[in-house]
Amino acid sequence: MEIWVGRIVLAAIMGFILGVSTDRSISTTRTYAITCMAAALLTIVSNEFFRNLGHPYYSDPGRLSAQIISAIGFIGTGLIWMAEDKPSGSGLSLAASLWITAILGMLIGAGLQQAVVLATFLVIIIICFSDRLIRCKDYLWRILSGKHRIDKGE
Repeated sequence: MEIWVGRIVLAAIMGFILGVSTDRSISTTRTYAITCMAAALLTIVSNEFFRNLGHPYYSDPGRLSAQIISAIGFIGTGLIWMAEDKPSGSGLSLAASLWITAILGMLIGAGLQQAVVLATFLVIIIICFSDRLIRCKDYLWRILSGKHRIDKGE
């Protein structure tokens, strides 16, 4: 079995995991999996295509991969604009999550699976525990500043 088949499957799995940890809806999970797979496929195509060019031809395989970042930036802008009626920052966090998903797909396509596993783990920690960490920080700040007490006289 070709090594790129494993990379595509890994991209689908990692995108699915990030989609599930971000939002439990089927469409969001599907979007993350497809985005990660598409980025991996474009990176594989970029690397393989430019590897097979002859010596007199010089080309940069990073040019096609750079277009992934531009495309996700364009999609992310649309997500931010579409989320104007939703809670503050929801479009921005969705765009950032989709952006990191595309970058993970690019890393998978380039064969950097160890970096992908570490980055996926860290992204899931950020997504799942950021609310709790912020609440703990706010609670500790109130305790340290003395604002945690409720004055009954006021």
